[in-house]
Amino acid sequence: MKWPNVAGFLKEKVRLFGSKPLVCDYGGETFYTYHEFDKTTDRLAWALGELGISPGERVAFLHPNHTDLLLGYFGVIKAGAVAVPINPIYTPREISYIIDNSGARFLISSDFFSENIKSVKENCSTLSGIILKSGAESLEAALISRVGQPKERDCVDADPDDVAMIFYTSGTTGRPKGVMITHRNITFGGGNCAQNYGLTASDRTIVCLPLTHIFANATPFLGSLSSGGSVVVMERFHTEEVFDAIARHRTTWFPGVPTMFTYLLDAFDEQSRDVSSLRMGLSGAASLSVEHLSAFEEKFDATLLEVYGLTESTGLVTANPVFGVRKPGSIGISVSGVSVRVVDQEKRNVPVGEVGELIFKGPNASPGYWELADETREAIQDGWLFTGDLARQDQEGYFYIVSRKKELIVSGGYNVYPREIEDVLLQHPGIHETAVIGVNDTALGEVVTAVVVLRPEILLDADELKEFCRQNLARYKVPRVIEFIDALPRNATGKILKQELE
Repeated sequence: MKWPNVAGFLKEKVRLFGSKPLVCDYGGETFYTYHEFDKTTDRLAWALGELGISPGERVAFLHPNHTDLLLGYFGVIKAGAVAVPINPIYTPREISYIIDNSGARFLISSDFFSENIKSVKENCSTLSGIILKSGAESLEAALISRVGQPKERDCVDADPDDVAMIFYTSGTTGRPKGVMITHRNITFGGGNCAQNYGLTASDRTIVCLPLTHIFANATPFLGSLSSGGSVVVMERFHTEEVFDAIARHRTTWFPGVPTMFTYLLDAFDEQSRDVSSLRMGLSGAASLSVEHLSAFEEKFDATLLEVYGLTESTGLVTANPVFGVRKPGSIGISVSGVSVRVVDQEKRNVPVGEVGELIFKGPNASPGYWELADETREAIQDGWLFTGDLARQDQEGYFYIVSRKKELIVSGGYNVYPREIEDVLLQHPGIHETAVIGVNDTALGEVVTAVVVLRPEILLDADELKEFCRQNLARYKVPRVIEFIDALPRNATGKILKQELE
């Protein structure tokens, strides 16, 4: 059996779920069944071909969360081209870099970004065409106004290993890298999410994570598409709107980052909430505290799963099982079809319980970074993708993230893992959130430093928190410096930007 490309995968889902609702906007202005989504993206692919977009060419998107963004991605992929999402909060300099680096010849956007686009046009040598929606105009209408009414045309018969999308990482250690995602990655990743989350055709979810990141595409959208479920697209996360969407659309599962679950928990008791339809939450992209997990399950009467993936994995690498043992603080076990190991610097498996680098391989693994051959060879070795995350595995096969490899603190000759200290600090009832970093020191190499956000109306000083840590940590792990701030800096997916704290 030939592995399907994205167009073939979608058409198979249309055969199974054609008249079912697939996606709608939160406000209810737009609504597509599986059949309508397929036919609309066929027409978009035809129009893009008429504009001169050829197979393999890159098409950039600068657009907020909307059904049009998903339609646009699939239209570009069906045309044989490569979709390149750009975060809409980026500056003209950042937008220009991604367009130039990917070699995108076309940009699809809306007039909301007109000022940024003016600057981009002056700085991007590869950009030859801009498709600009005006006001509430749909993407289909914007294209038809340029090329006329669409005609029938078969989609490009892409190979499963052809690149379908390029997602640019947040660039926390330098300039963003373009992670290539193939047709095979997408079709495997969607089904993998559906299987491991136990999704069915009766499930309905919310996309309020940014659709310029892999999490929002792979988990809520592709997971739902693979299982016959439905998706409500929100422009952004807003606590009260999420509560409203859960009640109004009878949402059954909610994927988010730890920050979102914290906000939902903080607002839960402010008024009466109808979350009776919700059976499951999924937390990814950053570490979730055990305290928040337990509080969510108690208040929402729903299971909360902690999962692990990265852009390079097209979604999942490990997950706590829906129908099995869930271990708070763990990122779960390896998911179907994906092999996971924890290795030392010589790439040998470390003993159970010891810390090493998490690596994986499977049909979900990216083939590498766009036009970065050296970085690709470093990240992918003998088919294994090295994540840069330090982890350990217990006797039952469950994995635990200890730290990012590059976040490891070496203080006085001791290895200190920030996650362990953060977990201890979050057990203090006065702390809302925290991040632990290493600050350069001539004597110790690095000094363990905790940056802390207190809960409202709580007064604590550094000495109190140090004493609390001494009761729970070896002396060398106790932060020597504790700083208090109002909020931790984060990127669009909720990841804490530790480099901004250094």
